[in-house]
Amino acid sequence: MIESCSKRRMMLAIFLLGATTVIIIILESSHLESKQVDIHESDPILKEKMKPEEKCWQREKFEILESCHHCSSEEISSHNPVVCAARGFKERVKCASGNETYRACDKVVWVEERRFWIFETVMFFLGCFSAGMVYLRQKQLDHIVYKRIQKQIANGA
Repeated sequence: MIESCSKRRMMLAIFLLGATTVIIIILESSHLESKQVDIHESDPILKEKMKPEEKCWQREKFEILESCHHCSSEEISSHNPVVCAARGFKERVKCASGNETYRACDKVVWVEERRFWIFETVMFFLGCFSAGMVYLRQKQLDHIVYKRIQKQIANGA
């Protein structure tokens, strides 16, 4: 079936798939932003153990002192700081009042970047392998057609 499609139709199909992908990514990202719930209010451990002064970043301006990073296994098991119990990630913030505290965060930037580049590398090599297989298969089919034409010429002459 795909062999019957012209180059123009194939390019149109690829363009439509690409446009659909971009639209889905945009819609999904806007949908996720609207549904984000603060983990500090939904997690029972954080709700119970965090003091109001540790949540100063919710009511006042703050500055991030340490970006989001993994909690150690000791910090997770001992709940010190308590935000490590929620997701295993923490970032240190300093509020306008001078209070320094930790808050839970979702993703560590460098881990997400590394995962992205690993995915891209795997997809690149998979694409190269697939292109190579298509090339080899095309050569086999061309050879079969060439043999068939030679046989027909030999029988007809």
